[in-house]
Amino acid sequence: MRIFLYSLICFGFLACVDEPEATLPTAEKKQEVPAPMVPETPGADGVTLVPLNGSGLRFDGVYHFVTGSLHYYMRFFERGNAVFVGGTEDHLGQLSVMLAIDAQSGLNNVHNCPVVQRNDSLFIRSMSVRGSLDYMGKVMAGGDSIHFVQVSNITHTVQDRPYEFLSDARLAEEKRKFAERPKPVGR
Repeated sequence: MRIFLYSLICFGFLACVDEPEATLPTAEKKQEVPAPMVPETPGADGVTLVPLNGSGLRFDGVYHFVTGSLHYYMRFFERGNAVFVGGTEDHLGQLSVMLAIDAQSGLNNVHNCPVVQRNDSLFIRSMSVRGSLDYMGKVMAGGDSIHFVQVSNITHTVQDRPYEFLSDARLAEEKRKFAERPKPVGR
């Protein structure tokens, strides 16, 4: 399994290598080159976000991954950032309400990070006091899932993380169902 994960990481990096200069088109071979995406103006923290147009990501909900009793959520925003959180919850989507576009990193295990898009791959680095977590992934199934490999520079582990998309409408329905369920009688 480790060999598979390390191979997946290596292939992920290789997929993002730009062409060498020798193979770039010359003036004789004209090729249509798409206009570069215009980055947003750097924020007060000096971070420049590049819009995620054409990434295949969906912005009308969250991406969700479960392992044991822990739920992990990621919400991507068109301007070029991702906000994510992990923890336990009473009902599906309970943690996802914390994923606002300008959420502050470090509060309640929320992370707000710029996303780098290269070819068909996404890269995110989340920083904490103890070190960083690197996410390398690819959007799958027309935006209905993302497959990430998470590398922890804190615990020196590599984890496979397939996230499934949950629409905002589905999350609202789960919240409604939870609110309508019978409450336990006295304790």
